[in-house]
Amino acid sequence: MAGRYTGCICKSTAGHDKDTYYIILDDTNGIKVADGRLKTVKSPKHKNIRHVEIIDYKDELIVQKIIEQKLRDEDIKYSIKQFLNHTKN
Repeated sequence: MAGRYTGCICKSTAGHDKDTYYIILDDTNGIKVADGRLKTVKSPKHKNIRHVEIIDYKDELIVQKIIEQKLRDEDIKYSIKQFLNHTKN
């Protein structure tokens, strides 16, 4: 079962990773995020929800892969890249 924010893009607002974009993998007891590069699916970063800006953009394909436990780092990188290209235009 996916949580409320699972699959959403978020932007770090505090810490050494400020202004980094992530995808939320889990939102129980704080949030677990991954960017597919430094923070991977197997080793997600734990963040306090107050230290991220949750963006109203959810990739349903990512949510489905999270539920099926078939999410890959390449999927995360692609989804973040697509989001950034979409917001740039």
